[in-house]
Amino acid sequence: MMSFNHYGYNSLKNDQTNKRLRTADYDRESRTTNSSVSSYEDGRRKNAETQPNHILLLTITKVTYPINTDVIHTISKDHGNVLRIVIFRKRGVQAMVEYEEVEQAIRAKQLMDGADIYQGCCTLRVEYAKPSKLNVYKNDSETWDYTTPNPGEKKTAPLLPDPPRAPLISTRPTFPRFDFECRGGLLSTPHDLPNNNYGDSYPATPGRCVLMVYGLDPDKANCNRLFNLFCLYGNVVKIKFLKSKEGCAMVQMDNEMSVDRCMDNLNKLTLISGNVLQLQVSKQMYLSDIMVPYDLSDGTPSFKDYSNSKNNRYHSNSNGKNRRQTPSSVLHFFNAPPNISEADLSQTICKAVKDVDPKIIIKMFPPKGTEARSSSGLIEFTDMAIAVEVIMAVNHWPIKCESSKFPYLLRLCFSSLPKGIANAEMAQ
Repeated sequence: MMSFNHYGYNSLKNDQTNKRLRTADYDRESRTTNSSVSSYEDGRRKNAETQPNHILLLTITKVTYPINTDVIHTISKDHGNVLRIVIFRKRGVQAMVEYEEVEQAIRAKQLMDGADIYQGCCTLRVEYAKPSKLNVYKNDSETWDYTTPNPGEKKTAPLLPDPPRAPLISTRPTFPRFDFECRGGLLSTPHDLPNNNYGDSYPATPGRCVLMVYGLDPDKANCNRLFNLFCLYGNVVKIKFLKSKEGCAMVQMDNEMSVDRCMDNLNKLTLISGNVLQLQVSKQMYLSDIMVPYDLSDGTPSFKDYSNSKNNRYHSNSNGKNRRQTPSSVLHFFNAPPNISEADLSQTICKAVKDVDPKIIIKMFPPKGTEARSSSGLIEFTDMAIAVEVIMAVNHWPIKCESSKFPYLLRLCFSSLPKGIANAEMAQ
């Protein structure tokens, strides 16, 4: 046997030894090279982070309240002359702010990075952006060019004037741009705004005002029942049921703040049928009017316009009285007849909720003055799903009264009492 054959044992042994030597040399070279590359990349990354630009990228986390151009401009304008703002929502909520000078952007980054827009929420992460200029084609809640009143406006006159038609979103008047007081966070919370009025503080905008509602019971759901529930968190403009998707409806609210409140309080809410209510923000900007809607299972129309409804509660003269609470098993009732008894109220609820036998505990509040115009109090149920069903069925229920020509419209909302009426009385 030839021991030094190229394909023999000795040759293979030498090859393995040389391979180990080559591997060791490669590891030493790799460590040296990688350390130099790593230091280069670290230096490049560090230089990129510290490279100033007159445009800042703002990433907002823990978003609790709506973010629009008014909010971003209010927190940015104190640090320099803001030229343009662009908000985009592909990866959460982000905004780009273009300053007139680089020094202004540097100062804004130092003061705003890590700060909260509102106390305890809407936290900012501020970085330098790459673009040299922001392109803005219109002034609205998502984009704004502060150097021109009408960006991207066509100079040619239209062939015909605008036809007369009803407003697409709401019949309420538009409100001026606003400024917040600085307290706590960079801005005070919307709860501290004048009149405690969410709807009037944030102008009505066509974006993000339509909700998709899934999980409804097709045999019981109708427009009025949805209105009775959604009106607790904002003014309802229109409601439309989809014929192609059973148990699905679309609800148009008056502004983005109302949409956010509905998402926070009504999404994943369990109904008495066992269905889970699921909400999603629709891509549609508004709901078109339907002249001939189809009939639902109970014979009511599948489309209704509530823009002029007096049962919408978020108006400038009454918004401060609204109780915006998360759903619970305890309801607060008001605007009942002044002489109504607990038995009459219980009978009214059982009459409206026919297929449910709720066990009710009622606590009447003492009347205010000798000639009280209405009565109020608390109603406790054994389960939160029953309370939700009562809200949908009994809210705005008419109750006749001998002392009045017109019936009283019973108004309901969720109570802030967390432990029930009996526990609260024991605590007192």
